[in-house]
Amino acid sequence: MLTNAGKTFLAIGAIALVAGIIFGYRTLSALGIAFLLAVLIGRLWIVRRPRVAATRVVVPERVRAGRPARSDLTITNTGRRRTSGGLALERFGDTQLPIELPSLEPNESATISTELPTESRGLFRVGPLDVTRADPFGLVRSGEPDEGITNLWVHPLVHQLEPFPSGVARDLEGPESGEALEGGVTFHTLRDYVRGDDLRQIHWRSSARSNKLMVRHNVDTNQPRTLVVLDTRAAAYSAEAFEDAVRAAASIIVASMTRGFEFRLITTDGLEIDQRMPPAKIMDRLAEIALSFRGNLEDTIDSVKSDLGGVSLALLTGTTEGDELARLSRFGKRFEVVTIGRFTTGSHDGVANATVITAESSEEFARVWNRVTRRA
Repeated sequence: MLTNAGKTFLAIGAIALVAGIIFGYRTLSALGIAFLLAVLIGRLWIVRRPRVAATRVVVPERVRAGRPARSDLTITNTGRRRTSGGLALERFGDTQLPIELPSLEPNESATISTELPTESRGLFRVGPLDVTRADPFGLVRSGEPDEGITNLWVHPLVHQLEPFPSGVARDLEGPESGEALEGGVTFHTLRDYVRGDDLRQIHWRSSARSNKLMVRHNVDTNQPRTLVVLDTRAAAYSAEAFEDAVRAAASIIVASMTRGFEFRLITTDGLEIDQRMPPAKIMDRLAEIALSFRGNLEDTIDSVKSDLGGVSLALLTGTTEGDELARLSRFGKRFEVVTIGRFTTGSHDGVANATVITAESSEEFARVWNRVTRRA
């Protein structure tokens, strides 16, 4: 197909040729013919376009930011002639990576390994591979991108955080819902038997009455529970500050997951994550979180009023007005601990019933968090 330069040459050549004929200028006609011949020669140049098939495997498909990942690309010559090799372009997210293709005999294959950039968090599409042949003037090119696409999730960097300073439910009977972690000694309700349940927990009287096996659902009411509110409003952050906020949120969640604690994360644009999701999916969601123009902090803070008491609340935001954060003071008694992480510069007023951590990076936030936690 014609490139932009090729279309320009074709238009100039046609106009010059017609104008030269109409006005009797042989030089102008010759110039038009020369432009048209350049396009024709370019078209003939690429008649033998490369015919190759490409398959790729990304290893691993999920990686922590900064860790190595690679694309193993297998190229097969599906044509009847030997390919000449050359340069191809592999799409990676919004960029392109140059791939040096070898010369291949018909039906011959070769695998090319390429290191993928993983410095930035996100979900990246790897592929398609653009194998084209162009004439020396860049007027005409041939070849279509292959259709194979593989995803690479680059998970956010996490910092080591100390155990949470609180989060124990005040109610000795435990929360009045089934959201507490199962496996404790406090009876909560009866539920249907699931294969693998402890047979000692079967409630035989209820099972006989309902004609199906029923087991006691016990919960641990002393498990720390954490609610993380992540502000994703574009107006509140620079791009770098938002990455720090996401790393802080990921650090809190990973600290909960590794200890088997209950947690929930909500964002101002409506995303929700909790411990019932598989860990890999949780980290995938954190990799995909982006700045948004939807939602507001006030409505999100109001929505946590329905959350159960006895929870440690962590609000992560950027440059936010003090009166927005002051609304949290009304809910202070509902939470064991309220921590506000502000990723911005300068000093700010405190918030009643809350610990405010103003940090310029996620590393600084983690240091202050750990220091406050050890003193609690």
